[in-house]
Amino acid sequence: MSIARVTMVEYKEEGTMEILEKVYGEYRDEWFPNLEQVINIKTGPTTAISIALYPSFEEAEKNLAGRDKMVKVLEPHIKEQFYYEG
Repeated sequence: MSIARVTMVEYKEEGTMEILEKVYGEYRDEWFPNLEQVINIKTGPTTAISIALYPSFEEAEKNLAGRDKMVKVLEPHIKEQFYYEG
């Protein structure tokens, strides 16, 4: 059964999502090789939601190391972020 990881993000400044989307696009396949689908939605000037789909909970868990790498790169630009999965 597929699993979704839903991440809520608040950026420190307006316009950050557009800049970071380019970085994310460059490294997405490296950081998240098991990712089936992702939808990143800008919900406000400094907020976004990301919905990532994986084939199973086990495959989603394998990508947590890649997620940690991504968070380290983006961390200087992020005010707050957290995720739910299920």
